[in-house]
Amino acid sequence: MNKSKWRHVPNILTILRLIAVPVMALLIISEKWTESLIIFILAELTDILDGYIARKYNFITNFGKLADPFADKAIQLTALLLLAGDERLPYYFFFILLIKEIAMIIGSLFFLRKKIVVSSNWVGKAAAAVLFAGIVLAFLNIPAAVYFMWAGTVISIAASAIYLICYVKEVKNLSTEREEYN
Repeated sequence: MNKSKWRHVPNILTILRLIAVPVMALLIISEKWTESLIIFILAELTDILDGYIARKYNFITNFGKLADPFADKAIQLTALLLLAGDERLPYYFFFILLIKEIAMIIGSLFFLRKKIVVSSNWVGKAAAAVLFAGIVLAFLNIPAAVYFMWAGTVISIAASAIYLICYVKEVKNLSTEREEYN
């Protein structure tokens, strides 16, 4: 396989996911629930696929590092906000997860300045899967969506705490290495 022909596929999938955000939003606003759910599911599947391709073939780019998580959160938060607007979910899930994401962005910028990057972990992936299930159930207007959203929110906050612990350990390791070097 000629890998160079495929190197842009992850970024193209991320761009498609970004385009899917306003499309899904318009479909939800138009109360086209099946179509908007299909867009949401396809967008989430492209997230899995682009990550797999980027890691497997080492097609990781700076654009992808920034745009991929942004696209993922944009589709999720947009769905949460609009599903809450239709009373399929309480608004507090949107606000809790929005605040958590803003805190993660601020924290990431702080640690990025120190040249520290911590990769995703299985807890974060578990949170994403549970939140995905909750959002799908909300699209289908199934009341159990709230329980999945609570579980996903708690797991997501736990994942954030784990990331913070990893960041702090990296900062301490970096400080120790600098002290040993001097």
